[in-house]
Amino acid sequence: MPKNKVLLFSFLILAVVFHSCKGGDIYFQEYTEIENQSWDMKNVKSFDFEIRDTNALYDFFFNLRNTNDYPYANIFVFWKLESPDGKTKTDTAQFILARPNGQWLGNSASGTVIDNSMYFFKTKLPTRGVYTFNFTQGMRDNELLEVKDVGLKIIKRNE
Repeated sequence: MPKNKVLLFSFLILAVVFHSCKGGDIYFQEYTEIENQSWDMKNVKSFDFEIRDTNALYDFFFNLRNTNDYPYANIFVFWKLESPDGKTKTDTAQFILARPNGQWLGNSASGTVIDNSMYFFKTKLPTRGVYTFNFTQGMRDNELLEVKDVGLKIIKRNE
């Protein structure tokens, strides 16, 4: 991909992320530590959160903290949203973590950890109660090395 298209694509992604945050408050945010910085593909990371306002629009973000030694420029994640009434929604998402030249896109925390928060899903949640969100790493490695924490952030939009 030519350099101009990569820059334009990166700018568009940032514009969407910043626009999606406009007028919203963090409704939920939680991280779970990855033991030994090695995320096994069988190790599902789950987050429970309660929804009371079924009229609101919610933006979902996948949060990832990886080290500078993370071996890839992206990550594939399988996700599943389970509602209180037993309905589920599943999908796969790919997140770009680095530019083609290897420069990390996330914020550097302490110089060795890269903190990424990547928008991937927007919806209204029609049922009051406790929802569960699950993430499973979808890379080709059974053990995905140099992943410190996985998290979920939800922003409730004020429209």
